[in-house]
Amino acid sequence: MAFLYPSFLFALAAIAVPVVLHLVQLRRAKRVIFSNVRFIQASKDLTASQRNLKELLILLCRILFVVFLVLAFAQPFLPASNAVAPADASQVAIVVDNTYSMQNVHEEQDLSLLNVASDRAKDIVRMFPASTAFKVASSSMAKHGAPVQASEATGYLEELDFSAKNYLSGLSAFTNQPSHAFILSDFQRSTFQPSVLTKYDSTTQIHLVPIAGASTGNVAIDSVYLEDEFIRPSAENVLHVSLFNAGEETAEGVPVKLMIEDQQVAALSVDLPPQQATEAIMNFRVNGEGAKKAYVLVEDYPVEFDNTYYFVLAPSTEVNITEISENPGGSLQRLYQNEPFFKFTSYSAGNINYAQSATSDIIILNGVTDMSAALAATVTNFVEAGGTVAVIPPAGRDVAGYTTLFQNLNIPANFTGATAASSKTSLAAPDPNNPFFRSIFSDFDPKMQMPAAVRSIAWTRASEDILKYRGGASFLSRFDRGSGHVYVLAAPLQEDYNALANHALFVPIMYKLAISSYKQQQALAYTLSGNTIQVPAISKRQQEGVYALQKDSLAFIPEQQVRGGRLFFDTPADMDEAGFYALQLHDSTVTTLAFNYGKDESYLAQYTPDELKALIGTDRQNVHVYESGDAFSVKGEFEKRYFGVKLWKYCLILCLFFLMAEIALIRFL
Repeated sequence: MAFLYPSFLFALAAIAVPVVLHLVQLRRAKRVIFSNVRFIQASKDLTASQRNLKELLILLCRILFVVFLVLAFAQPFLPASNAVAPADASQVAIVVDNTYSMQNVHEEQDLSLLNVASDRAKDIVRMFPASTAFKVASSSMAKHGAPVQASEATGYLEELDFSAKNYLSGLSAFTNQPSHAFILSDFQRSTFQPSVLTKYDSTTQIHLVPIAGASTGNVAIDSVYLEDEFIRPSAENVLHVSLFNAGEETAEGVPVKLMIEDQQVAALSVDLPPQQATEAIMNFRVNGEGAKKAYVLVEDYPVEFDNTYYFVLAPSTEVNITEISENPGGSLQRLYQNEPFFKFTSYSAGNINYAQSATSDIIILNGVTDMSAALAATVTNFVEAGGTVAVIPPAGRDVAGYTTLFQNLNIPANFTGATAASSKTSLAAPDPNNPFFRSIFSDFDPKMQMPAAVRSIAWTRASEDILKYRGGASFLSRFDRGSGHVYVLAAPLQEDYNALANHALFVPIMYKLAISSYKQQQALAYTLSGNTIQVPAISKRQQEGVYALQKDSLAFIPEQQVRGGRLFFDTPADMDEAGFYALQLHDSTVTTLAFNYGKDESYLAQYTPDELKALIGTDRQNVHVYESGDAFSVKGEFEKRYFGVKLWKYCLILCLFFLMAEIALIRFL
């Protein structure tokens, strides 16, 4: 034990005062009045015994009162157990996790983790002397890097609110290394990495204060997608909603609602197994024209930030189909013109508008016998630019030019020399689980009658085999080449080569080939922490100016660039609220975009204190992990380690105790 002010110990000489008073009081004679001589001896013995004990107890109380009063002024303390750690407390950093996972309820209190963390941080502020300068940081207060006094630090902590940004970004606000840094968080497994602690050097004592949640149960909307990318007004559309249950128990009867323009259009109730994603399917209709603001809602408590998923149902544009054929205007033209979403153009092999073809979504080479070098180069460039090509071989043996095309596209295909007289092989039934055939079959029959065809082209190593012959040979396959795709059919469409054109599968297959080439002008939704976003820019005549994202009264100007008729921009760092944003140029709305929160905060599983210690390792001696207890355990352990155990408060309590004991002895004995 040591003393902060040992000079006060000289005042222990004051113990002599009650001792002298006691001795003087013993020598004072007292007159005893009695009425009967026979009671003299008994009265004398009883009175002396009681009086001596009482005086001794009073003397002891007075001595101890003086002793502990002097010790209180001398301020005794037990020295700090961590003698290597710096005793400097002039600057302290406090980082509070205020991300959305802190909406979870505390394991011991009916409060959110953020409220508990804020209260713990206030207790930490009170541990240090009044002269200490504090730096308070969180994801929404990362710019508060200036040192403040305790009262201002407490004010910052009371103003904390939830934010979508990473709270560890607040560490960058501390350019000067503080003596102590406290990080209060739930330390999620999905977000916390010990490498972030390298922002501090070894001279800073880092204190990790875990705030434990009551449970890890949480239901989140992971994503949504349309079964058919075409959004047909006044027609039935199908939306797939991916829901994730991060808890360890089944979430039963979770209500799911689909809202379009704030009107409920569909609802259902689903059971979600633990620790896995479940897909819900919702049917809806879109009335009217133009983009529609839509969102999916679930009911889940206490973490509610991920209960809403915003997306935009933008009207579908036409699919531009270009056919290059020896007989333009044939059966494919009649087939595709029945669907208003298809814009069909047909050219003969000797009269091609190459500029118009390059703007198509899909080019269909339908039985082209004269594959010129220019056409092969155009098709190759089209695929490399992200386009889709369907190759339907010609009838007969004249296959000049296809070798060059297949070599340019790196497709291992060769003509077999089959003719109309060659034997035909029946096709195998398609796989109903193949995404290509999704929504085609209402009632799949594996024993359906399939067409037969010759095999004019043979190939290997396709990206995906969509249809096969009986026996396993490929009939229709897809080859992925960068962002482009090539579909190859093994037989011509002529009836004497291939019976597919007369089969019920022909129309949906050809429609799927065209639809697969369709690319939405913009995604249904984006994340606030996403990568570069690209959308169509307006015409060159009006493209001068700065694009801005507008939500209510807030406007954000992202880093942007226009090239190739498209606008590329990054999500602004200050944009942290999910919802709908209008992309504007010159005060006119170009389009509406939907932004959602990232899903990392939805997974509430936490590191335990023991796991944190193991994760950090033993080589970081300046990193200390506290137990997930109350504030007193953190306060007591910290003071014992760095400031020592201060005993003056206990001395003052004992001083008052013996004073009250002296009063009680004098009054009641």
